[in-house]
Amino acid sequence: MSKQRDEHGAVAIIVAVMATTLFIVAAMVVDLGLARDTKRQSQNAADASALAAGNKLYTTLGAVDFPTAVSEAKSYALNNFGVPLTAWDSCTDAAKLSYVPSSSTECISFDSSTAPTLVRVRVPTESVETNLGAVAGVQQIDIATSARVALEPPGLPCIVCVLGSGQTHNLQNGDVLVNGGNVHFNGSVSVSANGLVVTDGDITVEGTAAGPLANYTPDPDTGRPPIADPLAYLSLPPDMTSLSVKTNPCTQGPGKYGAYAFPNSLCTLTPGLYVIAGGSGVEWDQTGNASSILRGTGVTLYFTCGTPTTPVPCAAPGQAGATLDAAGNGRIEISPPTTGPLKGVSIAYDRENTSTLRMTGNGISSMTGAIYTLSGQLQMNGNGCTQTNSAIVVSSIEMNGNPSCLSVAADPNNNPVPPPSDLYLDQ
Repeated sequence: MSKQRDEHGAVAIIVAVMATTLFIVAAMVVDLGLARDTKRQSQNAADASALAAGNKLYTTLGAVDFPTAVSEAKSYALNNFGVPLTAWDSCTDAAKLSYVPSSSTECISFDSSTAPTLVRVRVPTESVETNLGAVAGVQQIDIATSARVALEPPGLPCIVCVLGSGQTHNLQNGDVLVNGGNVHFNGSVSVSANGLVVTDGDITVEGTAAGPLANYTPDPDTGRPPIADPLAYLSLPPDMTSLSVKTNPCTQGPGKYGAYAFPNSLCTLTPGLYVIAGGSGVEWDQTGNASSILRGTGVTLYFTCGTPTTPVPCAAPGQAGATLDAAGNGRIEISPPTTGPLKGVSIAYDRENTSTLRMTGNGISSMTGAIYTLSGQLQMNGNGCTQTNSAIVVSSIEMNGNPSCLSVAADPNNNPVPPPSDLYLDQ
């Protein structure tokens, strides 16, 4: 009778091997969990750093500011993930974008040195020590994360922006001449045989462009999406709490006003906000002769509804409020504030004010700062050529005369600069 083999020793060996294996697996699970949590924190820091850099990439005047963008990225990485500033010195990025400013390491890069639209941030590598995983021969896990943001540079998408959709903007024999920006029409546009639309930028049209093709330079790009109000970021109505009711802007300065007829002489406005309130027929009348000059530095004229005592927003979907009539031969020589919520804006209408803004002749030949009437029409009549450094953002434009002429040479330092738009993570 044979003896049964004793397998207790083999079982013990198998149990020991399995216990060791389970211990190693458990150790790796712990270490991988720690690494995963560290990677999550690192990715959050990369996202926050890239967004912060994109948010500070441009100044309020639209200039590129690489040093501030780089500093913001490093600051967010430090605050969100504890990345020391010295860690960036040795950081490398094989996928860096084409431009690395001198104030940066290659781990903070941009797609252009002049008008960047992409920002990439690679957070310096963080090594997670595997205290338990070392049993399996894994001493550390390296964590490297990155993020990229895309943005539209600040600035107006058009220097002449005609935003009224569902209509045809008939320029007749008028000329729109633009230097330094684009021309855009929501809706359609039409010119007659002697009319012109000329720019050194682009002409884009939501609908169609009628009239001789040779009268558009460059050729209009039709069928484009409508653009939204580029000045929607402005806080309107402006703060009027410090203003009192006044009657003579030439001598009394900023305040709340009703109708006023300017004299055939020089009127100098002191810096500040002038609120003109009223209904249909309430005008600031600048229709005088060539001796009538309206001059001012750091000035914004705001036209709304209500009364001088109680200015109110115009009612939706549109209400005729106070307006400016500069259809004579007088001159408007005003420039806008360079700081504050109305920086870069010289003439603004309440967004529901449907009254017509009339200008012609030499009426705004020395004016800078934006002209903004989202619901109103800009009417250019007569045979003169109005020259301005103002951005024009209006609902519609009408030109009569042969030629009625609007010549715009954009000055980015004296017009509003919308903040960068569509800042988003794309990688």
